[in-house]
Amino acid sequence: MRNSRSALALIIIGLFAMPAGAAGIDCTKPASSGDRMICRDKSLLARDAMMKDLYAAALKQDDAARIRDRQRRWVATVQACGDAACIRQAYDDQIGVLLATKGGRSASKNFMSKGAGGNEGNLAIFGPVDGLVAVSLASTYVGPGGADAGDVNADGMDGVAPLRNGHIQLSRDSCRIALDRIDAKTWRVSQSGVCNFADGVTLRGTYGEE
Repeated sequence: MRNSRSALALIIIGLFAMPAGAAGIDCTKPASSGDRMICRDKSLLARDAMMKDLYAAALKQDDAARIRDRQRRWVATVQACGDAACIRQAYDDQIGVLLATKGGRSASKNFMSKGAGGNEGNLAIFGPVDGLVAVSLASTYVGPGGADAGDVNADGMDGVAPLRNGHIQLSRDSCRIALDRIDAKTWRVSQSGVCNFADGVTLRGTYGEE
């Protein structure tokens, strides 16, 4: 069996000064129903490891008080979950928030795309951890009116997904985003379906290492 020092447990300890003996999840003797769900699910344990590293990085480089406050609210969300799907979504949402911080970016591999049509895209990838990666993908569109006239829109997508043979797939409703690794420094991003991004915004393009 596996013993895991959970990011959730570490955060609770840091926020509420729990005794040292409460540290971590002992997957041989899980203390709560939430612990049991995490211990039974390899993908949740991988997300927990991602959370631990991204949270630590954000505390070092961002507004620590704001990061802790957001994390307190996340802890309450996870504690209220009644099933693994709820816990997984809570992890994915907060990993996306932390990945967008300065600390999260510094802990990730970052890529940029300057495509035709006024779009400038940014891609951050953290991991892999046990076959999963955290992805943050965003693009800013500057229209013909120019930034000074306020003709600017931005949108994006983030998520946690398997990395298989250099391929990552993200989805939101009927929108599908595919990321394919060309080489160590380059990713190709394509999109299909109805994505409903802000006017003019597209995530597709070739993203090179910053």
